[in-house]
Formats: sequence, structure tokens, C-alpha cells
Amino acid sequence: MQPFLYSSCKSVEQATSEYRPGSAFIAGGTNLVDLMKLEVMKPTNVLDVNQIPLKGITVQADGLHLGALEKMSDVAKHPAVISNYPVISQALLKSASAQLRNMGTMGGNLMQRTRCGYFRDVSTACNKRDPGSGCSAIPGENRMHAIFGTSESCIATHPSDLAVALVALDSLLRLQGRQGERVIKLADFYLLPGDTPDREHDLRPGELITEIIVPQSPAARHSI
Repeated sequence: MQPFLYSSCKSVEQATSEYRPGSAFIAGGTNLVDLMKLEVMKPTNVLDVNQIPLKGITVQADGLHLGALEKMSDVAKHPAVISNYPVISQALLKSASAQLRNMGTMGGNLMQRTRCGYFRDVSTACNKRDPGSGCSAIPGENRMHAIFGTSESCIATHPSDLAVALVALDSLLRLQGRQGERVIKLADFYLLPGDTPDREHDLRPGELITEIIVPQSPAARHSI
């Protein structure tokens, strides 16, 4: 693991203002720390967002509102989620181990990096990790890789079970950065690899996921 600076942020405004190129936000750290140990990700500055008040599980008129820092385990066992959005609870319970669910956050789960073995092996070529170096997965071991939404540059899959459930329910993300706040569809948040597989999402530099909004619908209540 490479040396890095660490700071704890108390507000979204502080986190976004302290963000610089080479920075990384950390919450549960279940994905970032692993990738830092492998030197796949080498942030120069790690911004801890755990002290920012971004929690809450509420059902409002427009649907379910989930704070980005809510723990996966807490959302999975919440009565309102189990009753009205069962697929979210089920997707979370199938995600990793109980120990990781107790640490992992909702926003962090959506920001996971691929588990492609070539991406995690810095001795191999990977356009997602090192743009322009090639994709070792295409001619290599790729049985569990993607068959749809791929390109000649990348055939990696996204690892989040939760993201699939949320996209199916037409979920929205509330994002906040230096330029203010915006709300976008989760389906529009993720980007196809194309020629730039290193660009995985529509998150602007220094921007944070602050909330997940899942509309109410009969499909959501019967999503078993």
C-alpha cells in the first residue's frame, strides 16, 4: 500500500472542497482498502465521510429514501424495506458476508469496482485500470465476464447485486458536489465501457452520492 494523507470530513461541503485529483472518499472501506492493498488504487488523499450526516431510512410520498451512509445490513432488515421493497432486502442479503454487510454502506456498494481478476492483478493489462494497455480478459479466462454491454476495450461486469435491483425499480440518486445538487436515474449513472472503460459512472470529480430514492409502485411491493 502506498503512503497517503488522511482527513475526516464533517460535512458534504468540506468533503467536496477538500477533494483534489488523486483523492478518494472512504466510508465502510470494504472495497477501497482491498484495492489499495493490491495497489490497484493508489489515492494520495483519503477523505473519510463517515461523520457526515447521510443516514436515514424513510418512506415518503415519493417513495423510499435511503441515506448513502446507511449500512447494508440495516437496510436489509428494515421493516419498511422488507414489506414494500423486498427485492432490495433480498439483494442486500445476497451481497457478501454478514460482516461485510455490517460495514458496507449503500452508496459504497453502488460505487464498487469490478472483481475482474485482471483488473485486480497489476501485472496484467487492463484498460479499466490503465487506459490503453489492453484487455487481458478478452483472450484470457473470461467465463464469468459480461456478454452484453461490452466493447473491444472491456468485458468486465459490475459486482453490485443491489444496483441491479435498484435499476429495475427505476431508482434515483441524489448527488452533491461543488456545483450544487442534482438528481439522476441510477440507470443513467452507470456508463457502458466503449473506448473509455476507466469511466464507470457519471459522478463528477469530488461529487458524492448523498441519497438513494426508490419510487413507490406495485412492482416494488411484489418484487420477490
